[in-house]
Amino acid sequence: MSEFNNDQNSNKKQPDEEISKYTQPNYSKRSKPKFPWFKTVLVALVAGILGALIVLGVGKFMESTVLDDNGSSVKETSDSSSAGNSLDGKSEKYDSVNQMITDVSPAIVGVINMQKAQNLDDLLKGKTGKSEEAGVGSGVIYQKNNGSAYIVTNNHVIDGASEIKVQLHNSKQVDAKLIGKDALTDIAVLKINETKGTKAVEFANSSKVKTGDSVFAMGNPLGLEFANSVTSGIISASERTIDTQTSAGANKVNVLQTDAAINPGNSGGALVDLNGNLVGINSMKIANEQVEGIGFAIPSNEVKVTIKELVKNGKIDRPSIGIGLLNLSEIPDEYKKQLNTDRKDGIYVAKVYADNDLKEGDIITKIDDEEVKEDTDLRSYLYEHKKPGDTVKLTVERKGETQTVDVTLKEQKSKTSDSSKEQAVPFN
Repeated sequence: MSEFNNDQNSNKKQPDEEISKYTQPNYSKRSKPKFPWFKTVLVALVAGILGALIVLGVGKFMESTVLDDNGSSVKETSDSSSAGNSLDGKSEKYDSVNQMITDVSPAIVGVINMQKAQNLDDLLKGKTGKSEEAGVGSGVIYQKNNGSAYIVTNNHVIDGASEIKVQLHNSKQVDAKLIGKDALTDIAVLKINETKGTKAVEFANSSKVKTGDSVFAMGNPLGLEFANSVTSGIISASERTIDTQTSAGANKVNVLQTDAAINPGNSGGALVDLNGNLVGINSMKIANEQVEGIGFAIPSNEVKVTIKELVKNGKIDRPSIGIGLLNLSEIPDEYKKQLNTDRKDGIYVAKVYADNDLKEGDIITKIDDEEVKEDTDLRSYLYEHKKPGDTVKLTVERKGETQTVDVTLKEQKSKTSDSSKEQAVPFN
């Protein structure tokens, strides 16, 4: 957890030093006053007024200035609404980062992936017939109603689970039900029937997140031993598109980049802003000895769209062209001669499974006039803009000639479409 230090240099004297300037009067010998009594009262009154003015002046000065590391005077706002992180201006809801973390923490949970042997191959891999902890991640409660709570986490956190447990902020563990999951977006939704002491997080508008905004990663790095941990950082880039490899195939995903420390176990946890609102779901990082501080989160706006579909259908219906394909960029030049092409990019149609006008050997270069360089370009366009039953226009290169082909999209057949069998699909 990041430390928030409020220590400031001060030239104030210690209380003992202040007291040492005054001594107790000596009553052993009573002396005659040198001034008339009314002068004594007048002097005391004037001294009191002057003292009060001095104290008020010093107090006002101390409120408006602090000392930097070099002892220079730095002006600080006196606006009482300024809090959270002075670099970002102010939090609209909290007076300090600690206050925000304390308030949001009951929405953060641990997600425990329990697995047991389901076939002979599992037994040979060392699994037993009894459910055992196979991994731990994080999750975020995003909705509470009718005595239940809904949790969003990463698909890879719960993939392969025969049962799922959730550890609440108060360390109590409860059973969770899988509502739906999607490998390509790496999002899963769980439901629990224990809501005491929990709360639901509020969503930020991730489209308004800017590079340099302060954020905090909340979750369970390295497992439940470090449950309820928080790390801090900034948004390093508000728009990143990266290639990922999932159990459902390759995909391009839009993510937020952050330098807040994200470790194994943080997956599925919350990335929140100064107001405690959910900016994204922590999902992945670049793990390399030469790399530090490059983590990624799924933006909250995309999370909202995905969980809505998962709660409704338990899965996400995606359109399919019905072809087997290869990226030309991955085919060695000597083999391209056999394909009668010298193109550097595009998609080679190796197999046609659906009843459409595409032919084996076609090279797809555009979809609805959008350039296609590789399969992730094609998938991303389909998943973001189309649904089963829609028609797309494909520009293809066929025997050296450019043609256009209209294709009606089918529903992609998914081996994880039955939510009751989803836990049997391992994550690669």
